[in-house]
Amino acid sequence: MSILVTDASGNHALAVVRSLGRRGLRIIAADGRRCGQAGFSRFCAARAVYPSPEHGIDAFLGGLCRVLDAFRPELLMPMTEQTILAMTAGRGEIESRVRLAPLPSPQALRVAFDKQATIGLAATLGIAVPRTVVLRDPSDVAALASRLSYPAVIKPRRSECLTADGRVVPGGAPEYCFRAADLEAAYLSVHRRSPLPLIQEFIPGEGYGISTLYDHGRLRALFAHRRLRMIRPTGSGSSLRESVTPPPDMVAAARALLEALQWHGVAMVEFKRDARDGVPRLMEINGRFWNSLPLAIASGVDFPFLLYTLARDGACPPCFEYRIGVRGRWLAGDVKHLAQVLRGRPAGWTDRYPSRLGTVLEFLKPGGRDLHYDDLWLSDPVPFLASLAGAALRALPRRAEPRRLPALEEAPHA
Repeated sequence: MSILVTDASGNHALAVVRSLGRRGLRIIAADGRRCGQAGFSRFCAARAVYPSPEHGIDAFLGGLCRVLDAFRPELLMPMTEQTILAMTAGRGEIESRVRLAPLPSPQALRVAFDKQATIGLAATLGIAVPRTVVLRDPSDVAALASRLSYPAVIKPRRSECLTADGRVVPGGAPEYCFRAADLEAAYLSVHRRSPLPLIQEFIPGEGYGISTLYDHGRLRALFAHRRLRMIRPTGSGSSLRESVTPPPDMVAAARALLEALQWHGVAMVEFKRDARDGVPRLMEINGRFWNSLPLAIASGVDFPFLLYTLARDGACPPCFEYRIGVRGRWLAGDVKHLAQVLRGRPAGWTDRYPSRLGTVLEFLKPGGRDLHYDDLWLSDPVPFLASLAGAALRALPRRAEPRRLPALEEAPHA
């Protein structure tokens, strides 16, 4: 079978390409950039470029359909929220060309991709969440300032936002506010890029992910990890994480959410265990493959192959056993973590923060017992080099470029 994997720049896409390509499947990696790292893997048969949804959904759909017509894959695996949202408008046209990997219903995706809707569902199920305020009008924020506890987190309601002119753009990172006097400016800075964000209490404690695969509301695979290093120590995705025994309270909450949505496909539910009372509090649902996917595969839960099997056969074997204590390191993310720590603790930050010396010493440890790298494989090194090249190109000053049709090119076999 041939499979088209989108968003080839991501770690999750690279993990999917490596997982399925090693099994002899023909993989085409596509992305809105030419340096999408997964396209340079030795396990990738071909690569393609389509217009990014950030530049317009119509252009993206037209480019994706041209890629599908050129390569005629049998299965399409979208990797990101941005791509899934952009595909929604043209799902019928896409499905006339290719079979889609299992995806939840549009209603379930709407709840998972909207943090306010997710919190609303959690409340009906009795699942603990951070105290949250949602304003109806941004002008109300000044009156709220004196009634909040600090630090407060101003979080985009959606990771990806649909614009009025038909684009899908990132909502951006959360902002942290440490004083009532700064709330209005912090709120408006997020509101300008993601309208009417959430205002939440800050939850101190460790972050966990409960990763799952569902077949029409029936759990088929489960994996849990704990964050050891975050790219931004104030809160973000992880650069180092470890497989752990599934915490029963988090598993129960994740299952309640996803089964209420009759979930179909993969999802990862994020929690923080509140250091004040030990209660796990829901952060969000990632209703697609997640960046730390390589750790699950290294630990023994091969989500990409399980999803492929579910798409091919209409069923897949259960997978609930995996190795505990496996660590996964994203080297490029760890470089970003190091840079953040070297800048020093942000003014007003109240939670634990890594020391500069300790972070440098940890960064310089190249290996360890059962440590696996997300990106840098000695047996498949070119994707890591491609990601470095892509980062260097993105750091160059931007200039306007003429519109091009998506480029199609065959990737060399190793």
